[in-house]
Amino acid sequence: MEYISVIKDDVDLSKSHRYLRLPHPRTGQPQLYLPNGESSILEVIKLNGSQRRTWFIGDDTIDAGNMLIHYPIDPLFLVIPIITALSGSSHAQSFQPFSDLISTATSLPQFSLPEPFTQPVKSSQPSSSSSGFNRDIERLLKLKCVKRVFKACCEKKVIPTISSSPSSSTSTPQRYYRPSIPIVINHLKKKIEYFSQPEQFEKFDHLVRGLGKDGLLGDESQELRALARTQAAIEHLSQYLPSHITQQLSESYDFTPLSSHLKNLTAASIAASQIPSTASGKENSTKGTKRKAPATSKGVEALKKVNTNNMAKLTNFFKPKEGKKK
Repeated sequence: MEYISVIKDDVDLSKSHRYLRLPHPRTGQPQLYLPNGESSILEVIKLNGSQRRTWFIGDDTIDAGNMLIHYPIDPLFLVIPIITALSGSSHAQSFQPFSDLISTATSLPQFSLPEPFTQPVKSSQPSSSSSGFNRDIERLLKLKCVKRVFKACCEKKVIPTISSSPSSSTSTPQRYYRPSIPIVINHLKKKIEYFSQPEQFEKFDHLVRGLGKDGLLGDESQELRALARTQAAIEHLSQYLPSHITQQLSESYDFTPLSSHLKNLTAASIAASQIPSTASGKENSTKGTKRKAPATSKGVEALKKVNTNNMAKLTNFFKPKEGKKK
């Protein structure tokens, strides 16, 4: 199938690149990601056109209706589902070497992929040893940019070791890690704090319009506006977060003043949309409604202005007849 691929200029297309099939941070559904060396990773989105289109690239034409968009994604969002899954495993309370955490994450059932994306089972190995392994999780965690973020989301213990050789005085410390969701929440709160700053927040027009809709653009609403920016930042980042992480992140803030303001605003708008009732209206509802007199015509209004003082009365024309003379 032919398609158009939109990709960053800093990706070296002369080298071979391998896509990784990883769970989406929010939905958990398989999603394609493209490592760009060791420094970054790109998420791949497929756009399906309703009709096939012809694309002109230089002197070449491509008849294709599909488009693949590659854009960078923060490795933290890819690490969070792994941290969450490891925190709920049987070894969550123990510190482990980083290599053991990779092995555990690779074999977790929530990251297993259907065939043919699972690791093939070798005849010399038991079927349970490699069936369902997601080797892309292992490849992801070996990237330098991802490994650094993963370790930053864990508690760490450093245990010095003494060399067994008496001639060697150097010692290599052993580092052990334990995934921590509270550390993840702290990292996300730093992102929220940065994103909710006015100079960053105002780059998104739809978010600023949301503040105006809630009546928070005035100078008197600075504290409420800051809370609204924080809440909007959480909602904006929630598209890459599991639902339980989004809930914990929201519960770490106090949005009570903002909620009260929005409730009062809603109540005021409902009251303004209702037709006010009057006392006369209540009386009419009990005694019955009275019809208004119909408006008079222009001819009748003109006759009201005629001077009739010197005109004979109508009764002069209806006198009884005199008797006949005999």
